[in-house]
Amino acid sequence: MIAFIKKTYTTFLHYFLWDFATRFFIFFYLVPRFRFRKEKGSDPMPKAPFFMIANHGCFFDPWIVGGMSLVPLSIMMNEEGFNAPRFVQWYLHHIGTFPKKKGASDYKAMKETLKRIKEGRPILIFPEGQTTWDGETQPVYSGIEKLVKRTSVPLVMARIQGNFLCKPWWADAQRIGKVRVLLKVLQPEQINSLSEPELLQTIIKHIHNNDIKNEENLKITVTGNNLTAGLERFVWLCPQCGSEDRLVTGGNDISCSACNSAWSMDPHFRFKPHREGTAEIGDLYDWSQWHKQKVKEKLAQTAESDILTKSDNAAYGTINNDGSFTTLAEGALALSRQRLIFTPRDTQEHRLDLPVPEIREYVFQRKDIFEIDFGGNTHRFRFFKHSPMKWVFYLRYMNRYEECEKRGYI
Repeated sequence: MIAFIKKTYTTFLHYFLWDFATRFFIFFYLVPRFRFRKEKGSDPMPKAPFFMIANHGCFFDPWIVGGMSLVPLSIMMNEEGFNAPRFVQWYLHHIGTFPKKKGASDYKAMKETLKRIKEGRPILIFPEGQTTWDGETQPVYSGIEKLVKRTSVPLVMARIQGNFLCKPWWADAQRIGKVRVLLKVLQPEQINSLSEPELLQTIIKHIHNNDIKNEENLKITVTGNNLTAGLERFVWLCPQCGSEDRLVTGGNDISCSACNSAWSMDPHFRFKPHREGTAEIGDLYDWSQWHKQKVKEKLAQTAESDILTKSDNAAYGTINNDGSFTTLAEGALALSRQRLIFTPRDTQEHRLDLPVPEIREYVFQRKDIFEIDFGGNTHRFRFFKHSPMKWVFYLRYMNRYEECEKRGYI
């Protein structure tokens, strides 16, 4: 009897929070800023239970996609999101979210997914595992196709366009744009007719998007101020002089403090040099690809024990249950093919010297944090006005990430 009452209360609270509090937030906060709508040609939403899979371009995607469903969704969410103030933790738990390790496969999360589908609850998953920083859908984590086949429920594939234009993950300021969601539904019999590799490629093809290169987005008016604020969290190489970590943002401009070159950025992430003779960037996606190429060149040209990159202003610390970051030591972080070394300034207590081949997971967290797993222990480094993605890029391309990009999955 107690179990029945508890289940009834949980279900009631789930629907109440979603249908009233969450939809209130969607209607009065998200709609005016994102102006999102379902694209013409979208398939109608099936009855629960179902799987929903979408690309991930900004923080608000779970609510943008969730707004397309008439019933509350159970949302698989990065476990770091549950390190938040107590009210936020309470809200996330009671609207049905459940945690998953970021940037890695998570058997426990997969098991919880199957349990909820069996209970008749629809599931929302972002198979990239983390948010894009350059506007293009990242390689997805394989295994999602096995999960979908195992459940025998409809699959809703959602391609979200324009979300990155409105609120890039690295940005401090939000723009006002327009978001479009295209829904494609596969029924169980259609899913069963596909092999697992065919289903995986079907998912990859449908959810793939590049907000910067999508010509349809150029027709959409995007407005905002301080457009470049936070961009140094992503890019770190000056295209004019090649200096690292010398980029400075302000207003709609980004400049290099080493050579004084400067560029303006428009709301569609296209750059214009301030002076003749300054290197052309193109758009942010072009700049991102250039960074990737420079990382691969550095890896090809640098000896095993030589330093690939470093930062003299890294903070080593922990993320608390309320989401705050506690600094344990400040110092220099350096990376070679063989070692990742953190050298504190004033103490040797938190000095780290880790063999790179034994680092198993490496992701960004909360915009400014570079996180790794070594021997089952999590180590976090926070940067101010510098790029955590620099470290992720180097470790990715040391571990054959280029192959994952070509085939579309990890």
